[in-house]
Amino acid sequence: MKLDHIGIAVADASAAEELITRLLGRPAYKHEEVSSQQVMTTFFDAGATKAKLELVSPAGPESVLHKYLGKRGPGIHHLAFEVEDIHREMERLAADGFELLQTTPSRGADNKLVCFLHPRSTNGILVEICQSTDNPTGGEASDAAYWSQRYHASLTGWDAGRITTPIKELFDGLEDKDLRILIPGAGNGHEAEYAWKQGFRNVVVLDIAPEPLAALQQRVPDFPAEQMVCGDFFQYEGEYDLIVEQTFFCSFPPTPANRKAYAAKMHDLLVPGGRLAGLWFDIPLADGQQKRPFGGSRAEYLSYFEPYFNVIRFSTASNSIPPRAGRELFGVFQKTT
Repeated sequence: MKLDHIGIAVADASAAEELITRLLGRPAYKHEEVSSQQVMTTFFDAGATKAKLELVSPAGPESVLHKYLGKRGPGIHHLAFEVEDIHREMERLAADGFELLQTTPSRGADNKLVCFLHPRSTNGILVEICQSTDNPTGGEASDAAYWSQRYHASLTGWDAGRITTPIKELFDGLEDKDLRILIPGAGNGHEAEYAWKQGFRNVVVLDIAPEPLAALQQRVPDFPAEQMVCGDFFQYEGEYDLIVEQTFFCSFPPTPANRKAYAAKMHDLLVPGGRLAGLWFDIPLADGQQKRPFGGSRAEYLSYFEPYFNVIRFSTASNSIPPRAGRELFGVFQKTT
């Protein structure tokens, strides 16, 4: 654990930035809004190795920070320490008697997963632990330009050209057409197209690249544009009854941090009792973890999912399309409260 940054609460972000710029003799290097926390952040290099100053200002009157400033005024708000594995550190700190303000990490500024500790367990100081991800999923997996290039070059080997049999039968078995359904990493959206044509009207597709969403809109002109979201899964906010997984998990570099973050985010996006269902590749990691699709084993996947979900079913798919027969697991997981 090492110091990452000192957070300073400010009411007037522009005035505070101008002051710190004059004080340090150098400008801020980054500005970022964290919508989930309703704050704006401004980062300065503090001079020490990788240490930073973070100016935090409220993004609106409903921000918790706005109320904090009204009560305490501007000043040092928190100390942040970087850790290698935030989930492990959260478990360690909780076991050691520290009071955590959240049960799962959330997405913070500066490409970090974050968790805050209550000041009453840290001698009156708000402490943040954070895990750097460099990029929300590590490398090109969350880079829109990378995936756009893949679509332009027709390098889309994951695309079966239609909804696959296990996912089709999943939708065919659903009776409630009002379910709020999210399909992240939707690609060309064959699953969404099928669901829409079967009468599911609350289907949202999410992809980091605009090209596949445009292709879906062209094929299904009446699919609502507001239900096609171009953005980063790890920064997306919403509440769903069902999330459908199809060749999304396998796109991330297979680090424990990425896979834990995936499970935690799926949990956050589901309503109590909501379900995550779909397919995961049951294949060894290939070529030193450098070649997609990134697979794994049932036991490994369960190590990430079981802290967040009750396992309803997770076994070899019996109805895979021929190229994937015997190589994928069909799972249904229900969110724990």
